[in-house]
Amino acid sequence: MERAARALPFRALLITDRAACAVRGRGVIETVAHALDGVDAHQVAVLHRDKARSAERNLRTVAALRTLCRHAGARMLVHTHVFMATSLGLDGAHLASEALSTEGEVALARSLLAPGALLGVSVHASDRVPPDVDYALLAPVFAPTSKPHDTRPPLGLDGLRAACAASPVPVVALGGIDESNARACIDAGAHAVAVIGAVMGARDPNTALRHLLDAMC
Repeated sequence: MERAARALPFRALLITDRAACAVRGRGVIETVAHALDGVDAHQVAVLHRDKARSAERNLRTVAALRTLCRHAGARMLVHTHVFMATSLGLDGAHLASEALSTEGEVALARSLLAPGALLGVSVHASDRVPPDVDYALLAPVFAPTSKPHDTRPPLGLDGLRAACAASPVPVVALGGIDESNARACIDAGAHAVAVIGAVMGARDPNTALRHLLDAMC
């Protein structure tokens, strides 16, 4: 069953990245806490993604991030581990692009989430966006700084504009986005932007996030 599209309750999606934090000598929790400090975090959602760690270790990190986000007023999502969103009372979950080729996976995730919880999915240029998610995370718009070996050609603003026009759900733009081009992504039709290295790997995550949010005003 198709869901009526609803406006996204965030403008910036901060995706965690342990490697980007480690380059700066920080952990994920420390970085997110610094980034959200004093920021109007009602415009922000944090998506924890760490495919290299076990579910148990991710659970501890997600629980700590949930506390941080609740205190700051940000929304908290988790990648892949839908059961964590349910058991920890998170604001939603996010599925990898592989879910698009597995019959019933999106519907199953939706059935496990609480009513009103957000469900997102990663998509690329040629993917069909399922209408029963709340947003599609589209990448790469520009050359990603956090994945220098990504060989997929960037969509650019024209590609983003076309994808937004064709999508049945709000699009969140990802890939090489920072304060210099975030506004252009919104003007091209994206409902929000997602960042990884621009904040997680920033020398000052708080300033980087503030500038990103200011750029979209």
